[in-house]
This record gives sequence, structure tokens and C-alpha cells, in this order.
Amino acid sequence: MKAESLSVQSLESAAMDDLFRRGLKLRLYFAPFLFLSVIALLAWDPAPWRRFAVIGAVCIALSRLLYEFLRARRYGIARTRLSSLLPVPALLLVVVLTASGGVDSPMLVMLPLVTVFLALFVRFEFGAVFATTASVLLLGLAYVAHAGLLPTLIPQAFGGGARSSDTDTLLFSRTFFGVVGLSWAMAVGWVIRFGFRSAIQTAIDAREEVLRTHVETTRTLTTLAAEIAHELKNPLASVKGLAALVDRDVEGKTRERIEVLRREVDRMQEILESFLTYTRPVVPLDVAPVRLASLVEEVIALHEGVSVERNVSFRLDARPDVEVKADARKLKQVLINLVQNALDVTANGGVVDLVVGREGRGARVSVMDRGPGIADVERVFQPGHTTKDQGSGLGLTVSRLVARQHGGDVTLVPRDGGGTVAALSLPEAPESA
Repeated sequence: MKAESLSVQSLESAAMDDLFRRGLKLRLYFAPFLFLSVIALLAWDPAPWRRFAVIGAVCIALSRLLYEFLRARRYGIARTRLSSLLPVPALLLVVVLTASGGVDSPMLVMLPLVTVFLALFVRFEFGAVFATTASVLLLGLAYVAHAGLLPTLIPQAFGGGARSSDTDTLLFSRTFFGVVGLSWAMAVGWVIRFGFRSAIQTAIDAREEVLRTHVETTRTLTTLAAEIAHELKNPLASVKGLAALVDRDVEGKTRERIEVLRREVDRMQEILESFLTYTRPVVPLDVAPVRLASLVEEVIALHEGVSVERNVSFRLDARPDVEVKADARKLKQVLINLVQNALDVTANGGVVDLVVGREGRGARVSVMDRGPGIADVERVFQPGHTTKDQGSGLGLTVSRLVARQHGGDVTLVPRDGGGTVAALSLPEAPESA
């Protein structure tokens, strides 16, 4: 449950960061116009305190913007830094609101907007604190206007005087609805954020359900396919044995046809073995010390007949002291597959290079060919994908599964000068599953 909560928070944070950056871009279009309008409105007002307030606000705003601009160029813009920046714009808003008429200021509409922004993009608590502070400010400005403590509270452009409301009822009504508007803005910010988080959680739950269903279906199909493959092994072995017996007693065309049958039976048996390995990739490992150089030499010896037939030679560069703890039988299966793939793409008279060495504290076996290369490396590891006319499409899939069961991996990379490097990497101390 905790992992799901963290996922919701990370997705929400990423989405909010994106919206925040877009909001900053929009602010670049509206902020200068608003800023210049306030300056034009207040700078030529005859009240000295208003001029000082405007000049002070401009100086603070410009210095803060310059600092944030330089910091953003160095570290980038982070939504989380808003918490440390809030006092400055909040103070500026208070100064501008007071200097433009207090409760009667046209800037009053900015307070609910800022509240929604804080509750939605930063934290709900910040929106609540701002709304509470702004409400107290409105009540204070309403008292100043009611008592006439500041005769020039209203700018000359708006008529001047201590207040523009003709009656106390109108003055306090504006104040009351201003406070109500701040409360509503705070609630709207919370509702939007809660709804956004709920939508993310619903999407995550739906995705988890789809994945769970997919995993269960895949597991069922895999188990069924493994059972079918296992059931086919025994009758196939009988067919193979009978074909070998018949092969002894026939001649001519019939013998050739039996040979074709035996080759196809061998291919089917190989496909079934690969499929069974794929469907049961985490059979416990029989771990023991393995000298990779000796294992590679055994694999080369197994392919000596095929290499001679195709006029392809092997070139081995192996450190004899490279040893790992692994299941020798399974590693041999991986190396056989990599060597067979290299032989299949190597032209007549070509060379397949094999290198056994250290990789950090682990080991690495590289099988290098001069074939045409692989266009889509990741796709060849998908079950069923093959570039061979008679391939099962499971060889590299099984090889990677076995390597990862050992804590390593099988990778394919282009070789300098053309061809492919198939590498089996193994850690120093692989886990036995």
C-alpha cells in the first residue's frame, strides 16, 4: 500500500511540475502588463507614502526576480522552491493591495487566484495560511477605511479619500464577501487537488488490475503450454527411436526420406527443449566453480564438425584463470546458442572470435562474428522472433533468462568493422535461485 501511495505522489508531483512550468510561461505574458498598470496608476499619485510603497515594491520585485533568474539558469526551476519564495510575493501583494485602495482595490480579485494556485500547485496548507492571512489583512484594511485612519487610502485616479464605499454596509459587505471568496478559493484548490489525486489512484488501480490479469493469463497459458510440450516429448522420443531403427533396414530414396524425417524430429525436439526451458526458467541452479575457458573449449569442440563443413574457423583468446560459480550445464546451453548463431551468419572462410576475460569483479565471454549485424537488438530477445528459416525464436530469450538467473545478462552490440558481439556477462558471486 505504501508503494502505491509513493507512486501516486510521484505521478502527482510530475504532473504538477508540468502544469507549474506552463503557468510560469503564461505569467510571462500577463505579469508585465499587470505590473506596468499598477506602476502607471500609482506612481503619479500625490500621496508620498504611496510613491514610496510603489518604489519599494518595484525594487524588491526586481531584485528577487534577478536572483531567481540567475538561480534558475544554474539549477533550473523547481516547484518545491515556492515554499521559500512565498513571503516575498505575498508581501508585494499586500503592499500593492494597500497602495491601490485596500478593500476597494481592483487588485482584490488576485487574492482568491493566489490561494487556488498555492493550494493546487504547492501544498494545501500554504493555500490555507495565505487565505487566513489575507482575510486578516482585509479585516484590518476595512477597519482602516472605516475609521478613516489613512485619508489618502484611495488613489487619486479612483476618486481619492479614505474610502470609496458610501456606507459601512457596503464596505463591510465587500470585506465579508472577500473573506468568503478566499475560503471558497481554498476549498476549490483542495477539491481540485483531491480529485486529481483520486483520478491518478484510479488509473493506477486499473493499470494494476490489467497487469494482474495479464500475469495470471500468461502464467496459465505458460503452464498449459509447458504441459503440452512435456506430453509431446515422450511420443516424439518414440518416433525418433523408431526412425533410427527403420533407417538401418532401408536403402535408396526411402533412406533419404527417413533422414529428412530424423532431422525434422531432431529440430522438433530442440524446439520443445527450448520451450520447456523458457516456460521453467527458474529451475534451481546447480552451482559449482566453473572455469570459463574450459567450458568454451568444450563448446568449440561440439561445433567442430559444423565449422569444418562450413569452412569456418574459431579463434579463442581466453584467460585460463577466469572462474565463476555457476551451473555449468546451463551456461553451456547459453554458449552453444551464441556460437550457433555466430556460425549461422558467418560466411564461408570466415572466423568466429571468442574472448574470455574479466569484467570488473565478474567475468565476460564474447562471441564475435562478421555477419550482417542486427537492426533491432531488443526485438531479437522477444519470444518467437527469429531471423532463421527454421528457428524457434526462443534461443536468445532462453539464453538471457538463464544469464539473468545467474545474476548476469546476455547483450548484443554492433562490432567495429561489421558484425555482432554477443556477450555473456556474469557477476563475481551470482545468486542461486
